[in-house]
Amino acid sequence: MWKPKKSAAELEKIFRETSFQSMGPWPANVRLIIYPLDGSWRITVGYSDAAHTPFRDRLMELSVHLRELYDLEDDPNSPWR
Repeated sequence: MWKPKKSAAELEKIFRETSFQSMGPWPANVRLIIYPLDGSWRITVGYSDAAHTPFRDRLMELSVHLRELYDLEDDPNSPWR
């Protein structure tokens, strides 16, 4: 099935907008990394406060849904290539 391609920056914006609607403002010191893996893409969520673990868990759930909708655009400057 064909899926539209989005850059990592576009996907991060979708994550931020979608999470705001369901979870509120993006917590300070939470970082999202989107990288290609096995013909698809994955995320890593970095945070320093254990209180942000539920937020991370929701982002991981959201990533499963968004991977069904979007492919990651190839980026020749990506360190993940």
